[in-house]
Amino acid sequence: MAETGNIFSIQRFSIHDGPGIRTSIFFQGCPLRCAWCHNPESWQAAGPVLQFLKAECIGCMACGKVCPNGVHRFENGVHVMDKSRCTGCMACADACPADALRALGRRMSAEQVLEEALRDAPYYKEEGGVTLSGGEPLLQAKFAAKVLEGCKKAGISTCVETAGFVPWEAFERVRELTDLFLFDYKLDSQEQMDRCTGGNRETILDNLKKLAASGAAIVLRCPIVPGINDADGHFSAIAALAEECGISEVELMPYHSWGEPKWEQVGRPYGLSGLKTVSEEEAAAYRARLNRAMELEQKRRKQRKTEEEWKP
Repeated sequence: MAETGNIFSIQRFSIHDGPGIRTSIFFQGCPLRCAWCHNPESWQAAGPVLQFLKAECIGCMACGKVCPNGVHRFENGVHVMDKSRCTGCMACADACPADALRALGRRMSAEQVLEEALRDAPYYKEEGGVTLSGGEPLLQAKFAAKVLEGCKKAGISTCVETAGFVPWEAFERVRELTDLFLFDYKLDSQEQMDRCTGGNRETILDNLKKLAASGAAIVLRCPIVPGINDADGHFSAIAALAEECGISEVELMPYHSWGEPKWEQVGRPYGLSGLKTVSEEEAAAYRARLNRAMELEQKRRKQRKTEEEWKP
């Protein structure tokens, strides 16, 4: 039987998910609930997610006529949805003539995913390839490994983007098949995680350190959200973690609000509404602060090493 998994999107010609031009495969399901998440449609582990694009709605009421659960109603000509009633039958999406209602997420075989990725193979050249993203691709580690195995057999470079909150066994399944891990580091304390992301920080750090010790190539990716983790202490913590794990490449991902409309589209309230996208100038200042923190951390490490060597 073919290995299958849940995929909610395949993005071609991606330039932000690893080196070169890549095909990004977005896996459904995520154990975290980041307040700034730009893919909230990925949270649900299986089955289609109903997306509503308000600007596309023509008010024909076709959805309300076919929905068996009363999800859709119209008040003064305005389309109102009660997502708590939705059972995922997607009769409304099938009936919508304007494509304002869409079913996100489908079951795919590893072979189907690979077939789509291979369409872009002529554009990968030396650096590009396939990136497994999400959601959290390692929640479907067996399926992810099958996709990666197919990529390696086809001579395609592989990346896995992960937030690390999975059992270590998931990393063991894909480690030898992954050329580069894009590993998120978000917050410095469990209290912060409880408020902003959920998940267990100790598990994430333990996985990162094991992965680094195994010799895997890792880029540390760090979202920076104003008012949440943009204090100097966070940049120092990033630098210390990178130095401890021997990770030379750190990528900052300054906050942007582009994902905010998706929260409304899938019927979720957005807690950071009104927070502005970080400007290019602010992003440059973040990078400068990180560079200073990394230089300082390297000096501290050298100093400690020298002191250790001179101890009697």
